[in-house]
Amino acid sequence: MKNEIQKSSKNQKISAMVLKVAKGYIDMGETREERGNYLRSACTAWNIACLPSLKRGSAIQQYIEQCREINNSDPKECKALEEDIRLLIKQKVRLFPEINVQIVNSKIDNIGGQDHAIVVTARIN
Repeated sequence: MKNEIQKSSKNQKISAMVLKVAKGYIDMGETREERGNYLRSACTAWNIACLPSLKRGSAIQQYIEQCREINNSDPKECKALEEDIRLLIKQKVRLFPEINVQIVNSKIDNIGGQDHAIVVTARIN
């Protein structure tokens, strides 16, 4: 039971860890929807950072290509996104190298008049 409590408390703290990794990044969004998009990008960077280092480059390229196709982004926007993702990955690895959980969902929710980041995780074995 103690192990289950520890796992549960770690999962509850992942949102705070993501916010620390993405300090300032998520706040670039002017609306809750935009902040949610930045949060999702930060969570993608978190997930890529949890991959073995040799797989990260191809995962970044795949993500950038998907964003380009979905958003019809120009090369300049894609390059800026890639730089942001790489910085977020570097920050995650620096701050939380031992935390190896994948984020499977995230959103910004208004609770009591304040925005809160909510993330749902799955532990990787």
